[in-house]
Amino acid sequence: MSQSSVASDLRKTDADAKVERKAKRFYIGLVLFLFAIQASIMTAVITMSIGDPGGAVMPNYYQAGLQWDQTKQSRTASDRLGWSVDLEASDVVDGSGKRALLVSVVDAQQKGIDSLAVAGKLYHLAAADDIIESPFVASGEGRYLALLPVARPGSWKLELNVDGAGQPMTESIDFTVD
Repeated sequence: MSQSSVASDLRKTDADAKVERKAKRFYIGLVLFLFAIQASIMTAVITMSIGDPGGAVMPNYYQAGLQWDQTKQSRTASDRLGWSVDLEASDVVDGSGKRALLVSVVDAQQKGIDSLAVAGKLYHLAAADDIIESPFVASGEGRYLALLPVARPGSWKLELNVDGAGQPMTESIDFTVD
């Protein structure tokens, strides 16, 4: 073997080594880049899931589950009594962001039921951990009124507790504000 062919083989080897090093760097960099993307996505998802208050869609869900029989009985009390509970939200918001909510409670003969103690828990479905509790004031003929901060557009839930019906009674009413 001549000396020139050995030198030629060494040069090829050096060139091959450079190509190989370049390929190693590329593929290691690609794997690390994909790992960084995965880590970034997971960090964003975890941050959003922990920091989003909309994840708590039903307050006291665990407690309601533990007391399921009592919860179910109080939710179906109006049906057993033949009562109807309706909500009317005003279209007008005052300067402080409050809106009139009118709850009507009528019996099977469509007569208003007075002398009830009506209280409500109100929350926006996108911020279920921000619960507004308020009593409703009787205004006659089975109507109960409250001024509550319902300025934010979207879907709201009103959980009503009605005392004085002879049995525990709760109603859950969903409504939308534009």
